[in-house]
Amino acid sequence: MALQPYRDQELNYFKFLSIVLNEFPKALRQTFKTMWDNSIGHRPGFQCWDDSPAVRNLFVSTEGGITKVPTHQSYNEWDCTALFQATIYSRTFALLGSSGHFKTLSDLYVKPRGVLHGSFHASVVSPGGDDAETSALAIDQLRLLRNSLCHSTSSEMNKIPFDQYVQHTKDAFKALGLKTDPIDAIGSLTESDFPTNEVRKLEQCIKEETRTYINFLEGVSSDINEL
Repeated sequence: MALQPYRDQELNYFKFLSIVLNEFPKALRQTFKTMWDNSIGHRPGFQCWDDSPAVRNLFVSTEGGITKVPTHQSYNEWDCTALFQATIYSRTFALLGSSGHFKTLSDLYVKPRGVLHGSFHASVVSPGGDDAETSALAIDQLRLLRNSLCHSTSSEMNKIPFDQYVQHTKDAFKALGLKTDPIDAIGSLTESDFPTNEVRKLEQCIKEETRTYINFLEGVSSDINEL
């Protein structure tokens, strides 16, 4: 139990922090594996994702021989930044655009939306029923939600934005074919579920997540809003 009672705004922040740090990576890994198995794994010379060094090397090859994704590690070690890079910014899942050139899912579906900094996609469902677009928008919605925490200067969150962020998360999970039960479970947690040591762990994890996010941005020479 916390030494001092949390205010509702603090509890909301810790809940959403827990969702982002604990559930987002799981969702993104499952989505990456599904994308790989459905789009790449069946090709001659390839295999479904089993997280072996061999299949991770195959991923590097589809990326053109170089990637920012830490493929020397199990994908269970990949953080959100790496998983965004492995999906919507990946050459592996690039599709042919109207110009006749292959474009990443971000270039093809996300950038044209022109979502402003600090905003979110109004909907993650493709208006034309394009499954690839829906997946791209849903993944990017998780990216935007993660970024909102990395940019936050307060350890508090009012009820209205908390409810909105949770709904955005659930909509993205549903669009990706993922269960939302874990989101509901975390949303129902109480103060007793966040003892001081757990809170300190969450705070340290978001610092590390933010550091990774900033380091990635510093390595991007084009659009700083890209990730």
